[in-house]
Amino acid sequence: MALEYTITYQDPLIQVTVRGSPDYLSLDHLWQDIADACNRHDCFKILGVSESESWSSDDAYDHAAIFEAAGITTGHRIAWIEKNGKSKASIKLAETVVLHRGLATAQAFDDIAEAKHWLLETTGAGT
Repeated sequence: MALEYTITYQDPLIQVTVRGSPDYLSLDHLWQDIADACNRHDCFKILGVSESESWSSDDAYDHAAIFEAAGITTGHRIAWIEKNGKSKASIKLAETVVLHRGLATAQAFDDIAEAKHWLLETTGAGT
């Protein structure tokens, strides 16, 4: 299944839902659209929930170039939940890549309530 997503502004955050199989081009479009929504709403806290298929290590490493091209920075605070257990390791790898390269403030979670709590903390990036 091709990657499908929705991006909505739900004050005080940008909510993203994703389904399907990612590839470089679809991930690039996704993050460009997320960055556009952040800029349009002057909101840099992103809550993502995905049920992805067939992530590869390359998809995770590609996030460095994708984030740079989209303008995602440490001013963005990203909490992400991956529902597909087979894709969680790749989400964690993408988290590690963007954190180690200083591209964004991001964390992967298993629980939406925990992710929202972290996302809406008053300290850190994106506040």
